[in-house]
Amino acid sequence: MRHNHLITPEGTRDLLYSECAMRRAAEKAVCKLFAAAGYSEVRTPELEFSDVFALDSEPIPLEQMYKLTDSKGRLLVLRPDSTMPIARMVATKLKSAARPLRLYYNQSCYRISKSLRGGSDQIRQVGIELIGPGGLRADIEVLRLAIEALSACTPQFKLEIGSAGIFKALIARLPVDEHRRAALLRAIESKNYAALTTELESIQSCTEANALAQLPRLFGGVDVLDRARKLFGGDNISEELRSQLDYLGQLYAALEELGLGDKISIDLGLVRNNDYYTGIVFAGYAQGSGLSVLGGGRYDSLLGQFGAPECACGFAINIDALVDSPETLINTPSAAPEILVVAGEGKELEAIRYIASLQREGHSAEFCVLDNIDDALRYAGERGIQRLDIVKDSVETILPGGDRR
Repeated sequence: MRHNHLITPEGTRDLLYSECAMRRAAEKAVCKLFAAAGYSEVRTPELEFSDVFALDSEPIPLEQMYKLTDSKGRLLVLRPDSTMPIARMVATKLKSAARPLRLYYNQSCYRISKSLRGGSDQIRQVGIELIGPGGLRADIEVLRLAIEALSACTPQFKLEIGSAGIFKALIARLPVDEHRRAALLRAIESKNYAALTTELESIQSCTEANALAQLPRLFGGVDVLDRARKLFGGDNISEELRSQLDYLGQLYAALEELGLGDKISIDLGLVRNNDYYTGIVFAGYAQGSGLSVLGGGRYDSLLGQFGAPECACGFAINIDALVDSPETLINTPSAAPEILVVAGEGKELEAIRYIASLQREGHSAEFCVLDNIDDALRYAGERGIQRLDIVKDSVETILPGGDRR
């Protein structure tokens, strides 16, 4: 007996008319921007071997992946992420391609969401990867493109910038095991102050522990960096922490000089997966949406795990989260055509040729398959079609309200 034939699986949904049009428009706008910046499109398979995602840093737990086996019994997964398959592609098929290598993608990823969080298991991602160069110039390019991509879709957003190295430098000086380290990272990332306090209670008070306790609160403008310097030791701050903060200051100043200062802020509590990322990390938020609509960072150690070590930086936009934001303004064509073309008796082929001529002129026109004018008028009213063209020996046009010409 069938029980689930009228519903979609948890974490998925049907998309209708305007929802599809808005997503297509957002994808088109962002992909056009990437192509204009010199990025070339690539696609990876929906199915990948699970080994592609079995990294030392384990950014995606196996239990969050949709799994199946091939004819040889090998474990496959539905692609849960785009960056790692592209790293595989770069290390093999694009190993000899000229650097820097600029790639963009537009494809879906699949992850099993944690229960009760209401997340989507199917995520449409559009993103870029800049392979080869490291340093300030490359990071500025990636951050600038992230801001421009969000600007193409929504007027109200913020890009938060942090550094994976700050958490690493602080935690390295504390006597914590991997379990405690992961718990601290989760508490800081979610700004769960109660959980963070609990995790730090068993650690003797010191500069590093006190800094971790305050890390989620260190967000805002460039003054955050001065607050962090004092918190991290003042004149006795380590060279590693000093260089991380100075670098964020350089990035912030460069983006501000480009006129992007009102779109960015600093968040030192943005730690993400700290073993996967090696430098800057960043996240984009659209006004009115509680979800991150963009995420990325520098991951210079990833390609080395595929046998081809080199620098890399990139980001992915969650198209579904972005389009679902109430402040997103994307111009989409109406789902209804401009013109409904009705064929008179025996004039079907003439009507089809007439539709082709209208479309060549830039109009959207639909061939009416209904049997009479009354049904055609009713249908046009229901769809919001503003004009009927009736093809007989000549073309008669009916406008809204039944006016003829």
